[in-house]
Amino acid sequence: MATVTVRRSDLYQVLGVTPTATADEIGVAFRTQARRLHPDRNPGDAEAAERFKVLTLAYQTLIRPRSRDAYDRRHVPGPAPAAPPTVARHHEPIFRTAGRARAAVVSGVALFVLGVAAAVALLVVDTGGAAETVTLWIAAVKLLVCGPVLAVAGALRLQRIATER
Repeated sequence: MATVTVRRSDLYQVLGVTPTATADEIGVAFRTQARRLHPDRNPGDAEAAERFKVLTLAYQTLIRPRSRDAYDRRHVPGPAPAAPPTVARHHEPIFRTAGRARAAVVSGVALFVLGVAAAVALLVVDTGGAAETVTLWIAAVKLLVCGPVLAVAGALRLQRIATER
C-alpha cells in the first residue's frame, strides 16, 4: 500500500499554481489535474492514485484560508535565523576535589577486585543455562574493564591537583 509523502513546501508546485493564486485558480488547477489522475480513470495504477492523494492534500491545505495562512507562515522563505551567541563554557573536571578523586581510585580498585571475584566464581560455580552464563560473564567483564578505567581517571586527576598547587 502506498503512503502519501509530500514535502509541504511543494504544495503550490503540486497544483501547478503560484503562491499568489486565488482560491478560484487553485480550484480550477485541482479539478483539471484531478480529472486526469482520479483512480476511477486509472484503475490499478498505483502511481496515479498516489499522485491523486498528494494533489488532494495540496488542494485541501491551500483552499482553506486559515490552513493556507498557516502554511504560508511556515514555508515562506524569510531571512535566515541568526546564529545563537557563542557562550564560553568553563570545563569542570570530573572529580573537582582531591577527596572525590581518591574515592574514584578506591572505587575503581574495588570494582576490579569484584570483577575478578565474579570471574573466579563463574569458573567454579555452575550457573545454569548458557544465556545466564553469558549475562554473568558480561557483567564480570564490565567490572574488570570499568574498575581500572575509574581508578586511572581518579589517579590522573590526583596528579593534576598535585601539580596545580
